[in-house]
Amino acid sequence: MIDSARLRRLLLASAVLFFLASGVACAGGLPRLAGGLLVGLFLGAAPFASWAWIAARGMGSTRARALTVVLLVLKLGLYAGTLWLFVTRRLVEPVGVLAGVTGVVAVLTVGTLLAPSPAKGAA
Repeated sequence: MIDSARLRRLLLASAVLFFLASGVACAGGLPRLAGGLLVGLFLGAAPFASWAWIAARGMGSTRARALTVVLLVLKLGLYAGTLWLFVTRRLVEPVGVLAGVTGVVAVLTVGTLLAPSPAKGAA
């Protein structure tokens, strides 16, 4: 499993990357695409950030499991509401949302695979 420090660095790197891409899109006269990239960044990073929160607390107790289920339901509602608000009302470009989500997952995947993993005894 990815450690939380590496996860935070990769999430920060993807945020910087997509804020820059969004700025370039805005400067190029594509504000809806820029908004889509930022919405995609948010939607792509949320599962990883919430998983880090869940993993840090463990799943040993019934209370932790219940909080995980509540977090899952809230997160799915947040996704649905965000997509309804921004995509169905045509405030952002759906292709930008797709690029944002895919880009965050790609940055996290490549960053995890390329970074050296700590020795098993050290963790």
